[in-house]
Amino acid sequence: MPIFEFSCKACGHVFEKLQLAGREDEIKCPKCGHTDVEKKISAPFLPSSVGRPADSASTGAPKSDSGSSGGCNSGG
Repeated sequence: MPIFEFSCKACGHVFEKLQLAGREDEIKCPKCGHTDVEKKISAPFLPSSVGRPADSASTGAPKSDSGSSGGCNSGG
């Protein structure tokens, strides 16, 4: 669902509004009711992966253990 951020030119209130593609409904400021609003440029939400929050500290990649024994170069 496309949610856009708007700024009211009359009172300066910043608000979000769902605006479906192909529909140019008149947008009104919820604070003062003025229709002179400007669509702001905002960063898109890009999740890091499905099922995990975008701000998760873990990348999900296994950690490498440089001190482990075995493997191809163990000389063993």
